[in-house]
Amino acid sequence: MAAGGAVRAASAEVDRLRARPATPVAIDQLRADLSLAQAEFTFRDAIRQEQEQVYSLAAQPDVESAALPLIGGAAASELSQADQGLRALWRLGGIDPGTPVHPRRNKRFEDSEPPAVLLGYYRAAAARTGVDWTYLAAINFIESDFGRTLGPSSAGALGPMQFLPDTFREYGGGGDIMSPRDSIQAAALLLARNGAPGDYDRAILRYNHSQDYVTAVKAYAAAMRGDGLWLTRFYYWSTYG
Repeated sequence: MAAGGAVRAASAEVDRLRARPATPVAIDQLRADLSLAQAEFTFRDAIRQEQEQVYSLAAQPDVESAALPLIGGAAASELSQADQGLRALWRLGGIDPGTPVHPRRNKRFEDSEPPAVLLGYYRAAAARTGVDWTYLAAINFIESDFGRTLGPSSAGALGPMQFLPDTFREYGGGGDIMSPRDSIQAAALLLARNGAPGDYDRAILRYNHSQDYVTAVKAYAAAMRGDGLWLTRFYYWSTYG
């Protein structure tokens, strides 16, 4: 609970500093910029500290089942969804349930479009196809860590949404497979043509033929629908800087 509170407090401080008007006095603006940079680092650090707790709960379902009622409310529900997503991906990766897993912070957070820009892409694709933006964000996170791992994969998939080139030609509308905007739009179209939003299970299975994959996408999407701050949390998980 303390870790979650620290994340929310740090997020509010970043929002407060970003909302301040610019000042014409150069030294005052420099101080304001440094304050914002420090607050943004504090926010990222708080997310990473909370991530350790989330991973710990996900690896100990008995502890999680005791802790969630004490947390209560929407926060407990969103945390439960995040843990379900983690466990599903661990199973997909061949990690036995109950095995302690620790975050690996091996990617620079700057190696992706900023969260606000990505959110704009998700919402634009959602408006065109009817696919809820959170499913697109969840797939983007799982497939490439928001574009930080662009492939090719062992199967030859490329780009932020990890399309096989032949599949992208079918859904990409002549766009660029390496473009976040184009690949997110293509992913939304793939889901829409294969059952979404009426049947997300069927649509997601078309993306990856694994029930654990479906579970992970739906769980992460549910966490983000409950609280949009989970998009930012996932964005900074396993990054440094």
